[in-house]
Amino acid sequence: MKRIFIIVAASMLCFTERSSAQTVNIGGTNFNNDILGWTDLYNLSFTSHNYGTARSMGMANAFTALGADMISASLNPAGIGMYVSSDVSITPIMQFSKSPMQNSDAYYNNVPKHDQEFTDHTERFGMSSIGGVFTAYRGTGALTNFNIGFVYNRIADFNSNILNASIGNPYQESMANVFCTMSNVDGLTTNANGTMSFGNDPYYWGAVLAYKNGLTNKDDMGWFIDRIGQTAEIDQYSAVQTRGSIGEYAITMGFNIKDVFYFGTTLGLQSVSYSRNTYYGENYIYPDGNYPSGADMSYQLVYMNYMQRTRISGSGINFKLGMTVRPTEWLRLGMAYHTPTYYSLNMRYDADMASCTYSAGNNPDGYDLDRNGYMYDYVATNIWEDAGPNGWDFRSPSRLMFGAAVTLGGRVIVSADYERSWYQSTRLQSSPIYGLSYTTLMKDVFKGSNTLRIGAEAYVLRFMALRAGYIWSGSTLNDGYKDAIFTRPIPTQQNFITAGLGFKISQSVYIDVAYQYGTTKYSPFKTFYALDSEYPEQDIESRLYSYKTNRHMGVVTLGFRF
Repeated sequence: MKRIFIIVAASMLCFTERSSAQTVNIGGTNFNNDILGWTDLYNLSFTSHNYGTARSMGMANAFTALGADMISASLNPAGIGMYVSSDVSITPIMQFSKSPMQNSDAYYNNVPKHDQEFTDHTERFGMSSIGGVFTAYRGTGALTNFNIGFVYNRIADFNSNILNASIGNPYQESMANVFCTMSNVDGLTTNANGTMSFGNDPYYWGAVLAYKNGLTNKDDMGWFIDRIGQTAEIDQYSAVQTRGSIGEYAITMGFNIKDVFYFGTTLGLQSVSYSRNTYYGENYIYPDGNYPSGADMSYQLVYMNYMQRTRISGSGINFKLGMTVRPTEWLRLGMAYHTPTYYSLNMRYDADMASCTYSAGNNPDGYDLDRNGYMYDYVATNIWEDAGPNGWDFRSPSRLMFGAAVTLGGRVIVSADYERSWYQSTRLQSSPIYGLSYTTLMKDVFKGSNTLRIGAEAYVLRFMALRAGYIWSGSTLNDGYKDAIFTRPIPTQQNFITAGLGFKISQSVYIDVAYQYGTTKYSPFKTFYALDSEYPEQDIESRLYSYKTNRHMGVVTLGFRF
């Protein structure tokens, strides 16, 4: 069944996929995890082409003109025509990333050691590139040679952990207040016997979990909070753990015309694997033992833990066309065009919430308590799945690349690339939500982005080469949106410094190693907010956070030519 929601594009400076009512804008990293939002479309489209073989990564992937590398299949397929022999290679990658948070209290100071299941760094092993290029034809006529290739290249990586904490917040800034607001403005109801089912709209599953765990309650007057005292201070903890990557399986071919003109095409088949675990927890603290009396508040929350899991998988298809000209032995000029990638995605979502409540009175509702007067609730939702005809289809930006490479003295190569990507052209083409469209918002928020890649290679010995490079990707946000607060953080700018070594073991065997250090800046975000345009004095919002991810990558390529 298709889901039907009221959709709004934006409100004030906080952008969200959906609003609970026309006057109340609810969002943050702990909301809208049950749909493919416009921020997800952007995150899945964002790439600076920094992965590949150790040779290409050591030279910052400045290979639009250079060619003769497995990365050519995903950059400029004309470079496939530059191979003079068949070549197979494999490039595993090891990554270490850390995401320091600004404006956050120490995450672990008040978290028991046995609950410290999240970290602010990741170590991941994977595959950067693997494949082969084979000479199908070699002749003496106008067509000097024709090569075909079957290559896998990683083009995006989503592995990161971010942690943030905010200690000693007033009781009004609990997420329970957001769930209570949502339940009131959207008129959520309980069953006649006081129970509450999850229903077929996962947008409200968090509010249902809040009710089942005692964060909110309802009577004839509406929804209210009766287990958090006004003297409470709220310690808040949040973690967002993302995993996965996009890999491209390229069927590519390249043509060499008299060692002067090179043409190539690639059919790119992409595989998407993305998961996001969003954790949020609250501890309810009463300084100096200033607890409400049992007569005033029979049940008092001690803590709440809320986990949401989003899984996105699917495939995409695109086409690449490129050409390179070598007017002299020492100069190469290249150009490539990438069509938009057309993605078809499935999505799964589920959540659970756990809480601990202390019975400060005489347990008037007769709950099962432990011998110390505590009760523990744990409730899990169903699994929601959007798949098949109710899946998500979208179109990523197209890209245009130019490159130049110069060979000096037969021992030194200097190469530079320029790439233009039109992120404002990203389009949601179909979804299980009736009437959902991000077109106007994408046009307003994003602009064309520029990426520069510069690399160099020098053979200091006949069998050993030194490599270095730099990648810069500029801001993708239009003026006026660079400090906007979106539903969840999005990458806006990247920088990479690269270095590498190449070794010719024999005429047919080579080993390359490379290292990259990169930083990615993200837009500021809040873990939750409920902003009322008519009554701003009733706004509920978390602290504003910002961060960047520092990523270290090491790769080794083992290759064979024959």
